Amino acid sequence: MNTIKIYTEEILDPQTEIHYAFHRSLKDITVKHTHDFYEIFLIAKGKVQHEINDSKQVLEEGTMIFMRPSDVHYYQKFKDWEVELINLAFPKTTIVELLNYLGEGFDSDRLLKSKFPPSIILSSTEKNILIKRFEKLHLLPLESKSEIRTSLRVLLAEIITNYFSKSFWKERSSTPRWLETTRSEMQKKENFVAGFSTMTKISDKSKEHLCREFKKYFELTPTEYINDLRLNYSANLLMTTDESIPFISLECGFENLSHYYHLFKNKFKLSPGDFRNKNRKNVIPS
Repeated sequence: MNTIKIYTEEILDPQTEIHYAFHRSLKDITVKHTHDFYEIFLIAKGKVQHEINDSKQVLEEGTMIFMRPSDVHYYQKFKDWEVELINLAFPKTTIVELLNYLGEGFDSDRLLKSKFPPSIILSSTEKNILIKRFEKLHLLPLESKSEIRTSLRVLLAEIITNYFSKSFWKERSSTPRWLETTRSEMQKKENFVAGFSTMTKISDKSKEHLCREFKKYFELTPTEYINDLRLNYSANLLMTTDESIPFISLECGFENLSHYYHLFKNKFKLSPGDFRNKNRKNVIPS
């Protein structure tokens, strides 16, 4: 199969520094190619076989890959799976300027010089959040090119620092995916309010195994993690609503009010009432 090279001036608007596409099928993205710009792609749905730098890999839903100009790749259908793929392309200058800004503390060699392009498998929650961020690029007015360019750079900075930094990879590479997914899913209000029983269902593991692995990788028990999520949520409610403290306690999943007071004071060094008095700002005079 011959390799096609795609050039920046063929794809990217120099004023926006972006090419964004949501591919609903494989029919127009199966040509073996390379290019002189960078791209990030995300498997939004399904699975696909990826031919990359003379190797084969099966990419599952949630996989995100950072492609470099030196990489040669194409896609092939994997068994009977359909696939949806989001692609975001940007020029070399954008990455050079971003990495220069991040400085020497960011491990750019792993990003730019590894044999295969860096990849990460996102949890369902992470994937859906990122898809919505990508889709927001479509909502920007076409004539607002400077706004589009700035939005792209903000998004790229978040993706690279959140998912391709050395500290992130150190944590993510050692954590079982089921456990990382469980932790992410528990950040949803309906899950942390429901508590440990829901966490067990999400993990699909025994209570004993879940507790042991959670403590091993995150140095917290599941209950400590859930309570921390609840307390942070309650602190925000205290600062931003008029709801009573007993109501907030129940809203966050604490059925025992005195237990809520005890945990809150341990974390914030103030009672809920004193915390509200100290931190709440009212823009409507009373």
